[in-house]
Amino acid sequence: MNADDFTSLEGDDVSSSSKIRYLGSGEDAIVRPGCVLVAPTHEYDHFLMKSAVFIHAIGLDDTEEMVIRGVIIDHPTAFTVGEMSPNIMGNLSKNPLFRGGRTGRDTAMLLHSAGGPDGPIKSANMIGSSGIYEGGIVSAMESVDADIVPPDQCKFFFNYMEFTEKELNDMFADMEDGDAWVSLEVPTEFVLDSGLERGQMWSRLRNYIRSIREKM
Repeated sequence: MNADDFTSLEGDDVSSSSKIRYLGSGEDAIVRPGCVLVAPTHEYDHFLMKSAVFIHAIGLDDTEEMVIRGVIIDHPTAFTVGEMSPNIMGNLSKNPLFRGGRTGRDTAMLLHSAGGPDGPIKSANMIGSSGIYEGGIVSAMESVDADIVPPDQCKFFFNYMEFTEKELNDMFADMEDGDAWVSLEVPTEFVLDSGLERGQMWSRLRNYIRSIREKM
């Protein structure tokens, strides 16, 4: 399987118009900003078990160590972002809040698909080629209240997952019965879906991975 191949899935879990790019599995996987890492069935870490992790940043931390940061896209909390962050007001405050991971200072992070130089939400740099942007909360509140941007184009997370290069390499090297972590590029709406239940996107993407392995 070529990592640049696109594959479409038809059925209940993934729409026939959706396209997913397979970026590899195990030690051969490509990890870059904008990709989604899908856990194997033998991952038992409390946060990473049955998870799909959107990688939003790769760079040096305060100690000059290379780190990879991402948010778990299918770990909803029981709260709206407005209930947990009173600074977020208006219609956007009704959006559910997702737990992105174990690391951080319990501050809210906004991901959305309405940025760029011509976008109504002020955040210029796309994350990889994902069609997703970070930040711009004030302009996001204004744009949603003015009906310029629908609320479902925005998704809130608190905390994130952080990996060193060694930790990530060890994760991808851990293979059991031919199963390992997988890297994918997925449609923007998969990441920004605020209706996901715990492990729901993981399950959808695992179905995709299973179909790919059957073709290998």
